[in-house]
Order: sequence, then structure tokens, then C-alpha cells
Amino acid sequence: QQQQQRHCRSNMASFPPIYNPSVPFQSAILGGICDGKKVTIQGFVHSHCTRFAVNFVCFNNDIAFHFNPRFDDGLVIVCNTMQSSKWGSEERKKHMPFSKNGAFEITVLVLGHAFQVSVNGQYILEYRHRTSYQSIQSVQVNGDVTLSQVTFSGPSTHMSPLPPPYSVTPSYAQNSFMTSAFAAPVGSCPSAAPLFGASMTQKGPMTVHNPIMPFQAALQGTFTKNRKIIMVGSVGYGADRFHVNLLNSSTRNIYLHIAPRFKEGALVRNTQDRGTWGPEERHMSYMPFVPGQQFQMEIRNEGGCFGVYVNSAKVFTYVHRLPANQIDMMEVNGDVSLSYVQF
Repeated sequence: QQQQQRHCRSNMASFPPIYNPSVPFQSAILGGICDGKKVTIQGFVHSHCTRFAVNFVCFNNDIAFHFNPRFDDGLVIVCNTMQSSKWGSEERKKHMPFSKNGAFEITVLVLGHAFQVSVNGQYILEYRHRTSYQSIQSVQVNGDVTLSQVTFSGPSTHMSPLPPPYSVTPSYAQNSFMTSAFAAPVGSCPSAAPLFGASMTQKGPMTVHNPIMPFQAALQGTFTKNRKIIMVGSVGYGADRFHVNLLNSSTRNIYLHIAPRFKEGALVRNTQDRGTWGPEERHMSYMPFVPGQQFQMEIRNEGGCFGVYVNSAKVFTYVHRLPANQIDMMEVNGDVSLSYVQF
């Protein structure tokens, strides 16, 4: 297997912010993790807040950096790392730059040797790496706060060598499999999208980086209870619509059709059985997809229904109309680009 190395792009990438996400919040680090990456979190501390946390989470659920302001523990900021479900020794900063009923802006700068944290434009602390920051997958916020904006900026990453502009990786194959997961597409693309996954026999989820659109992938086995599909992408500026289909490759029955239609202001869900569409489901509290903005979507088989989450918030539940364990394929097409898919 060809050894792949991670590099930072020389250009500085800036991704559209994620606005008003719900808490607890978790998002892939758009553009990938790299020396010089900056994550900016803006929000508001609740009046009853006792503590909140910002976590930089690795693909194996280790927490590379835990940033934890505590109002109930002597007005300190606790920093730590969790590996194999065990916390290390705490580093405590006896300084509280946050106030209850107050707005804040946290900026975390990832450097080769450490995380540097500023709050409201003022440098607060440095936390030296205890584990490889290159295995970080996502950022997470929880606790008694409201978020208004999360922004990812700085260098993005890509895999070397550049061609091809996509890759397929078993998720357990290497510790840094997520490191280029959110890179911008590179190079030119063939006109037809390959079908991923059909020849892969390994157990466990697969990851695809920067797939060509339209995207098709054969699942390993079928979409049984508790399985999930995760995708990170960007809706095109001026987008009309895109769709995600979960289907059976033999019958072509579509078990779940998700179709944001921006000109209609609708998020359509449906099932197609033997060429005939059923009744559409359109009810929603808000449209989670925005033209020109990044998103992270997760589709879970929750037993008798699908649960669909966007930017960590559950958007809808869709009751199975056909047996979901017959799903063995997924499709994505329309006014959207994908930087990472795990299935």
C-alpha cells in the first residue's frame, strides 16, 4: 500500500461559517486539521452556567484537547486530554475571561507543538500536544452556552500524491485516516463517477475523500439497525436542489430519498417502490441546508425509522416504508459537492 503523507496547502482556506448551531454541537473540522488551522467559536454564556467545554475529538473518540471553563470550581479553566477513555493530569488556569450572561469569542489556533487559545481577542493559554493532533476529526461544544457562529479558517489539507482526486480507505486502516477528510477537491475530474465500495471486502466503515459527482457507493453488507452514513459537503451558491438516495442495487427501489429544494423552500422525503413514488413528507421546523454553506449530515438506521442529523441537530425522523436491511447502495447528486463520506 502506497504510503500517503499529509501536507498543508500553501493557500489559506476560509469556509462559510456555521450559523446558530444547536448545543451540544459537533462538526467535522472543515478543511482538515493542519498546523496553522484556526477554529473560532462565538456564543453566549447562560446566566445559570456552571461550566462548558470545547473538545477537539479524534476519530477513535479520544479527546486531544479539552478546554473547560468552570464557574463552579473556583473560576478556573481546566485543560486535559482523554486517551482510551482515561483522562490525563489536569492543567488549570486560574483566570476566567468568561462571564455569565456575556458574549464570547474563543479562537483556538493549532500549531505544531500546541494549541493556543484566545478569548475575546486576548491570549489566554497554550496547551502542548499530548497526542498527535493530526488524528483530530471534529470539534465539539457542550454545556450551558448558546452558539451563534463557528468558523474554520487557515490552511487546508490534502493527500499526496494528488492524483486521483478521490480515495477510499477502510476506517481502521490507519490512525490518521480522517486527516484529509475535508480537503477541497483537487485536480481535474473524469466525467463519470466511479462506484465505490463494491470490490471492498474489509469489515467496518469505508471513507471516501473528495468524490466525483454524481456519487455512488455500494455499502458493505446492508443498512442494518444502528448503521450510519456520514457526509460532509458544501451546497453550491445559487443551488436549486440536490438529493441523497438510499436504495437497493438490484430492484432500484429507493428506501429513503432526501431532497432539499431551495426554490420551493422544502426538504422533501419519500420512498420509491417498483418505480412508483409514495406520498412526500415535507414538514420541518427549519431548512438546515443553505446555498454556499458547508454541512455535515448523518443518516442513521434507528430501528423502525431513519434519523437524519445536520450539523449535529436532528432534523427529521422518517419511518421505514420498506425493509431498510435491503439497502445496499447510496447515491448523491445535484447542486452539491462532497469532501468526505463514511459508510
